[in-house]
Amino acid sequence: MVIEKDWVVVLKALAHPTRLRIVAELLQSTKCVTSMQDLLPASQANISQHLGILRGARIVDFTQDGAQRCYYVCRPELVGGLLDLLRDAPAPPA
Repeated sequence: MVIEKDWVVVLKALAHPTRLRIVAELLQSTKCVTSMQDLLPASQANISQHLGILRGARIVDFTQDGAQRCYYVCRPELVGGLLDLLRDAPAPPA
């Protein structure tokens, strides 16, 4: 089995609870950093750092609205499918 570099980058980017929450929120609708700050227990600077990692993995992108950047998931089928698989997976044995 060939492991694609892109797969590793995507999985590493999603391997953080805050980034998973960000992506789950963005799958629902496009959001600006300030609105995400109201939804997540993280500072605006921390959310921006996480968004930078997600952008680097080509999971999210943004549109510019004046000084605000509003983010969206640019690969919704991939991310949605991965999250569905995780939700539907049986719990690991104790």
